[in-house]
Amino acid sequence: MITITILSLCFLAALSCKIKKVKAPELQLLLWYIHLIFGGLSLLCLFLMLNNYGFKGTQTERVFFTLYTGSGMLLYGLAKPDTDARYAYLLCLFGFPFMLLLGILLPPLRTLSLVVAITLLSDSDFHRYEIDNDYALQTKTTGILSAYPVYSLVEDKYMFFEKLTTDVVSPHAAPRFVKMAKKGEDSVRIQVNNNVDTVVALQQ
Repeated sequence: MITITILSLCFLAALSCKIKKVKAPELQLLLWYIHLIFGGLSLLCLFLMLNNYGFKGTQTERVFFTLYTGSGMLLYGLAKPDTDARYAYLLCLFGFPFMLLLGILLPPLRTLSLVVAITLLSDSDFHRYEIDNDYALQTKTTGILSAYPVYSLVEDKYMFFEKLTTDVVSPHAAPRFVKMAKKGEDSVRIQVNNNVDTVVALQQ
């Protein structure tokens, strides 16, 4: 629930600043720099995700997206009302929770809004099972959106990045036990529970 917690605190802080009409130009300038940095990192994350890559760590991308959105909310709380594009952009970030709430209240959009809210705000449950120093098997469960975890092969790449190959096995069950054994240098035998026994190739 770290995503909801951070965004809720940023939203309430922005609302408080807006109500009290706080003026802090130095803090606002610093927040703009922070917002632009995390905005750039978020765009890089999207580009990497489209190519099955990502930053190392299970929640790194979500942290970047959360801090990008949260800093935008805080900037809205400090910004003066205006009609320019920059203020409209900050208003969209701040008003996103209201748009989700409106969608949930409207029957035609309720299902779509719930899926979007769970996808964006719910922290997935990750587990990694190490194969060797370069590879690991990862399970990812996303709340009520998926009854079973997604199994991915994680490959260590370069300094800060890793490559993910999704759906390497499909056991359709929560992993009660996982056993792995390398077969040579280019494959690994994966056993999940009592119903999955498969060999997955490792790219060299």
